[in-house]
Amino acid sequence: MRQRNNRSLRGALLGWVLAAQCGLACASEAPPRFHVAVPHGTLTFVVYGDTRFTQRERLADAAARRALVARIAAENPAAIFVGGDLVYQGDDPQDYATYRSETAEWARREIPVFPALGNHEFRKCEPERDDSPCLENWWRAFEALPLRPHRWYSVALGDSLRALVLDSDSPLKPGSGQRAWFERELSAADSDKRVSFILILLHYPPVRDPIFPPGRDEAQVERYLSSRALTLHARVIVIGSHVHNYERFERHGVPYLVSGGGGATPLPVLRMAGELSRLRTSVNFHYLRFTLQGERLTGTMVRYEATGAADNPWSEPDRFEISSR
Repeated sequence: MRQRNNRSLRGALLGWVLAAQCGLACASEAPPRFHVAVPHGTLTFVVYGDTRFTQRERLADAAARRALVARIAAENPAAIFVGGDLVYQGDDPQDYATYRSETAEWARREIPVFPALGNHEFRKCEPERDDSPCLENWWRAFEALPLRPHRWYSVALGDSLRALVLDSDSPLKPGSGQRAWFERELSAADSDKRVSFILILLHYPPVRDPIFPPGRDEAQVERYLSSRALTLHARVIVIGSHVHNYERFERHGVPYLVSGGGGATPLPVLRMAGELSRLRTSVNFHYLRFTLQGERLTGTMVRYEATGAADNPWSEPDRFEISSR
């Protein structure tokens, strides 16, 4: 009964705050700022990407995807962040219907989901140079937030963590609208002394195995943070997906993670160029569990073994900690 009451209270508070925040933001045509009220004590949230919800065969491991979804629901996190490629084909409403069907337990538990745009959110919209049908499907899938007409936004988890959710397919170079917003939001979060951690979520990872070619402007994020992060009061952590595996790096005091093991067809990585996890498994379906307790943020890679060879398919082969300054 207590857990159910907590979920109802969280849902009510979240719904009220989202409506209030968007009312202010949308009135000024600025990207929305969402707030998730969290109880005192330990805060747990989940981040992962490349889930590829679809009924199409051989484009994703549906069994692994559903296993991860169920395990995440059992965690009952305060929020779930999805780093893009939520669906396989962005112009197909049926892929979003698959997402809603397979994550019904998330909705029943009233766990808020915050998505970033990935390249598959625009799949089949590129040839016509008109991304509006794909964006409309994405906005409709998350009308409870709401996001329309914006493609990037921010989220506060309680008072101590701020998340900036970016769009890798929109410009991030200096002078662009997204870049100006990003710099303002980063400074605003850092000026709030209650904020100890800033999470930056985008689809194309700024730091990753060099075997994979760059996307669009994601390198701009690392370039900016290399000169800015060490001067900030808050600690910064950057998470991308796109590469269907797991990687962890650090540059200039900033952890950079790749979390693309949500169900899409696995891709191998070389684990060179300073990769820190040293995993020896080539297939890594997984999600990231973050636990914020006091001034310490702990990240855990929760891995699912999809072969059925292990009695217990779940393991936690990589773990790291970030302390506030």
